[in-house]
Amino acid sequence: MPKSKKTIINPKNKGEPTEWKKAPRTGKLQKTRALKLDDIHTLNELHKILELLKCDVPLSIHEHVSKEEVLKTEKHCYEWAKSLGLISKKTTNTEFKGSKFGRLICYIFPTTTFKRRCLAIDFFNWLFFVDDLIDNNKDLKGKPEEIKIVLDKFKAILDDKPKSEDLQSPIAIALRDVWARIKIITTKAWQLKFCNSISLYFDACCVNAQNELTNNIPNSVDAYIKIRRNSGAVMTSFNLIEPLLGIQISYDNPDLQNLMDYCNDHICFTNDLYSLQKELKEGEIDNIIIVLHRLHRYSLQEAIIHTVDLANKRMTQIQEISNRLINFNLDIDQNVNKCVNALLNIIVGSLYWHKSSGRYSTKKNETGGLRLSM
Repeated sequence: MPKSKKTIINPKNKGEPTEWKKAPRTGKLQKTRALKLDDIHTLNELHKILELLKCDVPLSIHEHVSKEEVLKTEKHCYEWAKSLGLISKKTTNTEFKGSKFGRLICYIFPTTTFKRRCLAIDFFNWLFFVDDLIDNNKDLKGKPEEIKIVLDKFKAILDDKPKSEDLQSPIAIALRDVWARIKIITTKAWQLKFCNSISLYFDACCVNAQNELTNNIPNSVDAYIKIRRNSGAVMTSFNLIEPLLGIQISYDNPDLQNLMDYCNDHICFTNDLYSLQKELKEGEIDNIIIVLHRLHRYSLQEAIIHTVDLANKRMTQIQEISNRLINFNLDIDQNVNKCVNALLNIIVGSLYWHKSSGRYSTKKNETGGLRLSM
């Protein structure tokens, strides 16, 4: 994809190189600090700042999906995960249902059929479990070599070359199940493109783990955005537009490529904002707010407001490009119009899902125990 224009935040400390740098590592206690009272107040008022996020794209779920169908999708989502052993304990059941993954798919793909929506949510289910596996498993967190071993087993499944030992875990069996069903409705060319997006996500997971291990931080917002576009796995949802809507699109159009980049950024910025409190609690660093704090010494409130501003600027760019694409292709290529509308559905759907999902919630009055990476 061609490089897209990006918003640059001028750092308070100038003269830094543009690549990744290593921050001094003097031990865990020196690497983090407890949140200040101002930071705690900012987190308690975060919901008010989030109201500043702009999204003029209308939510279209109510035009295409009934309440009963949403519940039906949620039921399928839970039963599929349960049947494959992805969820078992009572607490996990509660957390899973509270995440409302089925609702997410209804939000972002409201115009597709129920059968194909179920296929999409099963893949998203698997993707969320991979994310949790990397973030929460003590044998993997912050260990790039161990993470790569696990992800290589998933790659073998996608390449249709798994060994028997690659299929021992519920998450591996789940991937084999959903991948077999995806292949039925897709071409070889699309499968290669989709596998490439997943490979970029896997690579980004290993890069983030390596940076966490060596205490590396990006030296610019652009450097963060470059890796975040892959670590968010958002491109896989864009890839799914073609089989779910039954269309074929060309990625040769520079405007469409830039639109995908900007949509990717907006979704990731939104995720960073809504997941901030949880990620502070868990010591995560793959978050633009934490990067701004560590890199430019912004206060937590400054970093949050800058992130909202970045997201809003991306939304303006998205609307400008989408309007240009739709107007130009109105009578030329209906597939482009369908793709643009699908991208807009994914953006607004993702935003509304973040508002309603319990995936990133933390218990009340826990902010005093959060720590901010230095």
